[in-house]
Amino acid sequence: MQGGIEIYFLLLLAVIAGWILGRVGRRAASASSSSRVQKDPVKELFADYFVGLNYLLNDEPDEAIDTFINALEINSETIETHLALGALLRRRGKVDKAIRVHQILLARPGMPQHFIDATRLQLATDYIAAGLLDRAERLLNEILEEGTESRWDALNHLITIYQTEKEWHKAVDASRQLFANSGYQKDKALHARAAHYCCEIAQEQFESRRFNESKDWIKKAFAFDRRSIRATLLLADIEQRLGNHRAALRELLRVCKNDVRFAGHVLPALERCYEQLEERRDYERTLRELLGQGDDEQLVLALTRQIHSTEGEANAIQFLGRQLEKSPHLAGLLAMLRLQIPMAEGELKSNLHKLQSMLESVLSHVPHFRCEQCGYEEKSLSWLCPSCKQWDGMKPVANSKSN
Repeated sequence: MQGGIEIYFLLLLAVIAGWILGRVGRRAASASSSSRVQKDPVKELFADYFVGLNYLLNDEPDEAIDTFINALEINSETIETHLALGALLRRRGKVDKAIRVHQILLARPGMPQHFIDATRLQLATDYIAAGLLDRAERLLNEILEEGTESRWDALNHLITIYQTEKEWHKAVDASRQLFANSGYQKDKALHARAAHYCCEIAQEQFESRRFNESKDWIKKAFAFDRRSIRATLLLADIEQRLGNHRAALRELLRVCKNDVRFAGHVLPALERCYEQLEERRDYERTLRELLGQGDDEQLVLALTRQIHSTEGEANAIQFLGRQLEKSPHLAGLLAMLRLQIPMAEGELKSNLHKLQSMLESVLSHVPHFRCEQCGYEEKSLSWLCPSCKQWDGMKPVANSKSN
C-alpha cells in the first residue's frame, strides 16, 4: 500500500512538474514584455509549485492536489494535463476531486470539440465511479445524440451503466449499436457479453414459465455467441422442463464439447436425461468418452457409481483405485473410503468413519468455481464474477489434489 501511495505522488509530481517547467520560459517572456505586471509570474509559478510539493512531502496529498489544481491555468497547452490529472485522481479514489477537475475544464469556453468529448467521457467515468449513474447516462446520451466519433466510447460506458442497473434490454440495444462499428464486430469478449444480456432476459422468461419467449432470447444470444455455454445450458433446462429429453441431451453434450471443464457441472442433468430415455449404458459410454477428454473428479466419481451399480463393488473399487493412482484428489479418496468402510470391522471401521467425517468437512469448504481473471472463488457458478465484474471468468475448479 505504501509503495502505491509513493508511486501516486511521483506520478502526480511528474505531471505537474513537466507542465510547469515547460511553461517557465513563456511566462518569463510574457512578463518582460509587459510593464504593467507588478509581480514576477515565474516566482509565483514556482511558489505554487513548491507549496504543493511541501504538502506532498508532509503527507498532505489533498492540500497538494488543491494547490496544483489552482496553479494550473486552463489553456490549450494544459487541457491534456488536466485530463491526465483528473484520471489519476479517480484511479486513486479521489472521485470528488476528479469530478471537480473535469467540471472546471468543461466550463471553459472555446475548447475544441474533441477535447470537449474527451472531458465529458472522463466526467461520465467519474460519475460512474461515484455511483451517480443518472448523471453519467445523461452526459453519455448527449455525446451519442451528437454522433461524433466519441459515440463509440459513450456506448461502451452506457452498456456498463445498463449492466449495473440490470437494464438488460437497453444493454442489448446498445450492444447492437456498438457492433455497427466494424472495429468491434470481431471482438469475441463483447459478443459474449451481449449474449449474457440476452440470457438474463431469457432466464427471467424461463422463471415465469414463458418458455417460448425464453427460447426466442436464447436464439438472440446464439446470434451474438454461437458457443455460449450459458445459453446452451438454459436451452437444455427448457427442453427438460418440456419433457424433450433427447433435445436436452443434445444441448448438454454440446456444452461438454464446447468446454469439457463444464462436464462435471452438467452431470446431474445428463444422468436424468439418460434415465428418462432408459439408456443407462449410453450414459456410461458418454462418461468414459468425457473422461478421456479431461481429468475431472466429478466424472471419475460418476463413473465409479455407474460401475458400482452395474458391475459391483469390487470393480468400482478397482476402477477408482486406478484413477487415484493417476490423479489423486480428496473427493476420490472420500469415495474410496465410503466403498471400503462397509468391509471394515471394529476399531478400524470406527477410525475410517472419523476420517470420512474429516474429509467431508474439508471438502465442504472447497470452492467449485474460480475466476480466471482475478482468482475469486466460490461454491456456486456466477456468470459475472462478483469481484472483477468480468463475464465468463468463473470456471470449474480443477481436481482438488491431495497434495
